[in-house]
Amino acid sequence: MKHTYDQEADAIYITLGSEPYAYGIDLDDQRRIDYSSYHQEIGIELLSVSGGVDLYGLPFVKGVAGILNNYNISTYRLISSDRVISATGTASFSFGILLGSGTDKRQDKYERGIKKELTGVS
Repeated sequence: MKHTYDQEADAIYITLGSEPYAYGIDLDDQRRIDYSSYHQEIGIELLSVSGGVDLYGLPFVKGVAGILNNYNISTYRLISSDRVISATGTASFSFGILLGSGTDKRQDKYERGIKKELTGVS
């Protein structure tokens, strides 16, 4: 798998095939899969990778995880995303299992292999 890592843009593009681009599908705000006109995966675009990458729904997971781990980028798999209603409002929590982690010196959001992230309060 060929790939391009732009540390300044905090993004990676992984090339899976040489077919011409026909369309892309966004899995979320940070992950997109590009397809050929034959519906073959030809590329994966990953944004904001320094915060870790959710591997769920990505093709060729082992290869993608290997590329990310070579750059010390954490990988995880989202296992739950629930809304919790309390007296103070509604909060969304996401929990994932940490699959690989980097060894860089930035502050880590992971505790005991589980990613805990408050994604919004209304």
